[in-house]
Amino acid sequence: MKRLFITLLAVMCGLGLAKAQILVGGGALTGSVESNSIYYFNDPVVGEELDATFGSNNHIKIDYNRGRLSAGLQGDIYLPALQGYELRNYGAADPAFALATKFISYRGDNFGLTLGDFYDQFGNGLVYRSFEDRQLGLNNSTEGLRATFKPTDYLSLKAIVGRPRLYLEYAESLLAGVDASMWLSDVLGWNEAMMAVEASYLMRYESLDKQDMGFGWRGLETPLLNLWSARTSFDWKGMTLKAEYAGKSADLGSVVADQAKPGTALLAEAGYTKGTFSVMAQTRILSRMSTMLSLYGSGTGNMLNYLPALTRQHTYMLANLNPLQVIPDGEIGAQVDLFYKIRNRKVRYDSWTLHANFSTAYTLRSDQAITRERLMFWRDFNFDVERQWSREWKATFFYSLQQFIPHNDMAHPEVCTSNIFVGDVSYKINKKNSVRVEAQYLLSNDYEGDWVAALVEFNMAPRWSIFVSDMYNHQRLERRQNYHNGVEKINYYSVGASYTQGRTRAQLSYGRNRAGMVCSGGVCRYSPAYTGLNLMLSTSF
Repeated sequence: MKRLFITLLAVMCGLGLAKAQILVGGGALTGSVESNSIYYFNDPVVGEELDATFGSNNHIKIDYNRGRLSAGLQGDIYLPALQGYELRNYGAADPAFALATKFISYRGDNFGLTLGDFYDQFGNGLVYRSFEDRQLGLNNSTEGLRATFKPTDYLSLKAIVGRPRLYLEYAESLLAGVDASMWLSDVLGWNEAMMAVEASYLMRYESLDKQDMGFGWRGLETPLLNLWSARTSFDWKGMTLKAEYAGKSADLGSVVADQAKPGTALLAEAGYTKGTFSVMAQTRILSRMSTMLSLYGSGTGNMLNYLPALTRQHTYMLANLNPLQVIPDGEIGAQVDLFYKIRNRKVRYDSWTLHANFSTAYTLRSDQAITRERLMFWRDFNFDVERQWSREWKATFFYSLQQFIPHNDMAHPEVCTSNIFVGDVSYKINKKNSVRVEAQYLLSNDYEGDWVAALVEFNMAPRWSIFVSDMYNHQRLERRQNYHNGVEKINYYSVGASYTQGRTRAQLSYGRNRAGMVCSGGVCRYSPAYTGLNLMLSTSF
């Protein structure tokens, strides 16, 4: 507990200094501080033993801009890293510091240069994506050189070379690639339509000992991996069409892969928007497209490319209990999303908002499951109806029918079904005060049975927000011994408050958290069950 208060004091001192941008040498100095600390309590009800009683993830970022020149630093401090973050397996189980990024950049009239650590992606990220996600504890920035060049209005070129970050250190691999985009609509002089064609190439080179880890007999004959993609997009009068095809040479998709094999990916989408109506359809086929930063690395952060989940990203508690986990080894999936808003022309606040979504995913090959059949491992049909009754009252009804194979366990491919119902009501008391209430119920035949949940949130703008929530597994079952050996019904409660002052926000909460997957766009990490006091602080200047 002492370290929690020390962290609070140190960050608050920093927040006190961060009031506005600082002018230095004719340029502007800006930055941000983000801190997430948890003190863990021994709670035999959740049934997990944690190896530490305190964790704290802290990120301090400083940027300097002067005309065409910019530079920046980011330091990450772990005291140690929070439970469930794979950073703990790479040295952050003890207090650790990492210089996460440092860069200097120059932007010319038609070119740009960056030296140091940078984030970027080619196309949709199927070949290459470097990014940071603090919720997942991931940072696979590339340290090296990035150059951009736009010789004409219709042609754009990009080149990168460097080594990728793997948690607190850098991988031993080398990346080099080029990306090109051409706007054919500008070349052809189109005024009402836009069309572009794009292409990417990326090389990963890593020195290998063929006897080490069995690389030789697993079919990895060269230290060079080639990845490429071709893309096109077309927009005309509210209609959008996009497609990308990517591939790579023979590779081991994971440290436990039996044989090096080539991979392919196809992503296509079509959309249409007119007025307050929009529809978007996406489909994707993945075959052995998981690509590691390093063949000697492991963990979720050892990820060179990005394979987003084609599904709705839920925010309601019970709808997010079993999120979709992408299967890069072989998956075929699709998603359709519809949105329509009806507004009273005479009374602006009188409106209906209708939203429906359907997504599904199947294994690509029959050899992926013990049944030797292609299986549906995910399906979600959901819709929500939002009604703005008056300036004060707003109500939302949400429903989701989810079918899934828990944990993508193809050795036990029993499909579970969950029906999730949510009522969400907001009332604006006056210009500053409002209250929101959620009531949720999950009816399921899975190994945990039925759930009930509720949330009450009281907001006092622009400073305070107070909330109380609870999830109760009131019909816990013992359907599968390989997942749950106990039948205890558990309350996952939480209470907290947040305070906002300008660009600074502090939140303190206490509660019990369920074990499960924490996902962001299809990338997931496991979070253990725990009971703790959580302090979150953020500011920018």
